[in-house]
Amino acid sequence: MILSISNRGYFSLKTTIFLLSFLFLVPSIVHGQSRKEQVSSLKNKKVVYVWGGWKSHHPEKTVDLFVPWLRSEGAIVEVFNTLEVYADAAVMEQADLIIQQWTMGEMTKNQSIGLQKAILNGTGMAGWHGGTGDSFRGNLDYQYMIGGQFVSHPGGKSEFKVKIIDRKDPITKGLKDFYVKNTEQYYMLMDPNVKVLATSKFIKASYLKKGSKKIENVVTGSVVPVVWKKNFGKGRIFYNSLGHNIEDFDVRVLMEIHKRGIRWAAESKYSPKEDLISPVHKY
Repeated sequence: MILSISNRGYFSLKTTIFLLSFLFLVPSIVHGQSRKEQVSSLKNKKVVYVWGGWKSHHPEKTVDLFVPWLRSEGAIVEVFNTLEVYADAAVMEQADLIIQQWTMGEMTKNQSIGLQKAILNGTGMAGWHGGTGDSFRGNLDYQYMIGGQFVSHPGGKSEFKVKIIDRKDPITKGLKDFYVKNTEQYYMLMDPNVKVLATSKFIKASYLKKGSKKIENVVTGSVVPVVWKKNFGKGRIFYNSLGHNIEDFDVRVLMEIHKRGIRWAAESKYSPKEDLISPVHKY
């Protein structure tokens, strides 16, 4: 039996096959591109790691923990035990990411301007606990950039639950709620527009020490952000309020969030800007 197809039918069949092939290929191509765009990498990223400030937060231990990991990911890391690097325009212009662990202290005007200029122009910034959320208490511009400021840790060290509230964001996707022990639960003043990824709740009836005669401002029932991300100009900001003890990062989920957040912040110059305005109050 011989199948005969006219020229017109042949070209029609050929066109149909081409269109079907194209329809099958396009989703895979688009999916491949979007997946590639979503992958954050530290390979060949220039990281400026700044540590110092209040010694009781042991910032030197963070260098020992995170710098080897950053380098294992392919990052080019420079470590500075001084804030003067922020006033070095050449270093700041080349930096893809700044990681800061500097509790309290003061920046000079030139240092503050240099840091903010770098972030506004696309350098990312990542940090945690007091080393980023309680730095330079008198510098309002810095607090505005980070998106929050520590004001208290009621009760000192305690055990509490951290709740993941955004399970779609790449930084927290696939991760479960977790507990941290013997560490500080930060009470933060917040920019209402940051994108909050995780929170904690103050659940104790009182956070005063036993026998204390102080008058307590009761915070029971308060829910505060623990992990957030935001934009500042072209730069990405990632913050996590945990990490009073270096052992906090022994909690697998916390360490994974932190690594993802650092990778995300390092992509400021290479990935599209995300819309992160997430107002808490809608009038």
